[in-house]
Amino acid sequence: MRHRHLDYPIDTPAAMLGPAAVDDLLDRGDLDDWAPLARTVAADPWGPLAGTILRLCEAHPMYGTSRLWTAYVATCRARALGGGAASWPSRPPVVTLTDVRTARGLSQAAVGRPLEMNQSEVSRLERRGDLRLSTLRGYVEAVGGRLRLVMTWPDSPRTGRARRG
Repeated sequence: MRHRHLDYPIDTPAAMLGPAAVDDLLDRGDLDDWAPLARTVAADPWGPLAGTILRLCEAHPMYGTSRLWTAYVATCRARALGGGAASWPSRPPVVTLTDVRTARGLSQAAVGRPLEMNQSEVSRLERRGDLRLSTLRGYVEAVGGRLRLVMTWPDSPRTGRARRG
C-alpha cells in the first residue's frame, strides 16, 4: 500500500499504520481503503487507531471526511457503552465525561441546558478531576443515563449497590 512518501506492505493491519499513513487514507482514500480502518475502530472504539483518527480530524478538518469519521467513532463508542464492559477489547482505564457526551452525540450546550449551565461551564465541568456525586448524577441524567454506584471488595464475590436515601 502506497501512502504519499510512505511505503507499507499491502497486508499491514490498519492498527499498525502510522499517523501519516492514516492521515493519507482519511484524506485521499476511498471506501475500500477505509474499510480496514472502520473494522478496527468498530472492534476497539477507544483503541489507538480511533484516537489517532480523532486527533487527525481535529488537527486539520477535511471536507466531509472529518465529520464522517468523528461521527463513526462516536457511534462505535456509543454501541460499546450500550454493550457494557464486555464489549470493550481494550477498555480505557477511565471513560471521561467528554467520552460519554460525544458517544451520545450531544454538544456541551445541549448537556448544559438541563443543568442550567452554559457551554463554557460544561467544558470546565468535563475537565474537573473531582466531582460531587450529585453533580455527576445530574450530568449523567442530562446525557440520558442513570448513575449507579457499585461497590466491590477483592475478598468477596458479592456486590453491594449504594441506594439513595
